[in-house]
Amino acid sequence: MKALRTIFAFAALVWLPRAAVACATCYGAADSPMTKGMNNGILVLLGFVGLMYVGFGKLFLDFRKRSKKLEDAQPRLRLIHGEKR
Repeated sequence: MKALRTIFAFAALVWLPRAAVACATCYGAADSPMTKGMNNGILVLLGFVGLMYVGFGKLFLDFRKRSKKLEDAQPRLRLIHGEKR
């Protein structure tokens, strides 16, 4: 059993460095189509994230604007409901 573990450990040590070798994209071959495609994909995904941030910002600004408008209308609403000042 110990021999089997030793053989497995040796095989893993021999095989793992070959599996860890990076491709041309990871090495940074700037002129390869794979690198250009990866960069374009990253920019598209960043664009989607930025669009979501802008949308949430607009949503919160609209909430703020509506809250201020409701706060300004509060005295008029009291008069409509018959409350005194």
